[in-house]
Amino acid sequence: MKLLCAGPTSIDKRVMDAMGQFLTNPDLDPEYTKFHRNVEKKISKLLKTEATSFLMLGEAIMGLEGAVCSLMERGERVLVLHNGYFGKGFSDYVERYGGKAVELKFDYRRGIDLKKLNEFLDKDSDFSIATFVHCETPSGITNSIKEIAGALNKRGILTIVDSVSAIGGEEINFDEDKVDILIGGSQKCLSAPVGLTTITISQRAKEKIAKRKTKVSSYYLNFENYYNYTYDSFDFPYTMNENLVYALNMALDILFEKDSINLHKKYAESTRKTIEKAGLKLYPLDSHSNTVTAVLSPEGIDAREITRKMREHGMIISGSIQDIEDKVFRIGHMGNNINKENFIELFQKLDIVFEELGVKLKTSLKDQFEKEINK
Repeated sequence: MKLLCAGPTSIDKRVMDAMGQFLTNPDLDPEYTKFHRNVEKKISKLLKTEATSFLMLGEAIMGLEGAVCSLMERGERVLVLHNGYFGKGFSDYVERYGGKAVELKFDYRRGIDLKKLNEFLDKDSDFSIATFVHCETPSGITNSIKEIAGALNKRGILTIVDSVSAIGGEEINFDEDKVDILIGGSQKCLSAPVGLTTITISQRAKEKIAKRKTKVSSYYLNFENYYNYTYDSFDFPYTMNENLVYALNMALDILFEKDSINLHKKYAESTRKTIEKAGLKLYPLDSHSNTVTAVLSPEGIDAREITRKMREHGMIISGSIQDIEDKVFRIGHMGNNINKENFIELFQKLDIVFEELGVKLKTSLKDQFEKEINK
């Protein structure tokens, strides 16, 4: 079964081989600690910053919750910007840890509107923290970190950014973009196995955590435990999975061999042009993602039938969720998924599936993609 879905991605054999190594005890070997810290520095390098990055053992949702748990105190108002399912989901974390989520909703088919955001902030900017999603995976929309975090930073508001589906595939300059906490995941554009969360944190955010009036209400999720290194004879707050870290290290080295951002952009643009020239419609009306393309199913066709038939043909693509799960299918151009042969096969099989469903396209998807990618 081939994966051209919106993550987790396929994994390079070199990454899997690296994960299979058993070299030491990460609790007791200072050489492992040096290695581990170097992997964390590679995350910072990817984001063009000297700011602290660290790894958490667990899927990336843990990092989203941990960011709210660590940075926010009970009773604080948190501005939750959302133009998609995951953006709105931050409200749940805020409320669970005793904060007050103030939601600002945007069009779910468009990027976050900077004008609307600024107009709102001109009336109410009494927030210490704001949250938003970089890439709303279910809808294939990428929000502008630079514009949004910049507007919030001008008002002294710290930002928590979910970049799980964007890190490694979209341009990020952590310092220039004025981000305070950026969360990534190992299983998307980085193309490592599921199981590690990456956190990059600004000095501003560290200072807010240090000045808390109350203790963080979790040990495992307390970010300070990861960057203050105060564990007596241990270098980590819990036993690290060395195998996952070996895999991530190799995946990052492979990523740095490529012009990753432009590669994602090229495949995204070729995919979108192919879709539209064949007579299909994209779900987003603007702010299209470089890591995932969301496509409206043809009228009268349930998108879930398209993904089911693609599995029958040996190819996994993504559906969507909630109120658009029957209307949208998604193609992931992420990390190790990206190569010409994979995408030619993808569009060839989509041609077959649409023919089986009685959908007449304006042109062959396969033929059109070959034209676009070779330009």
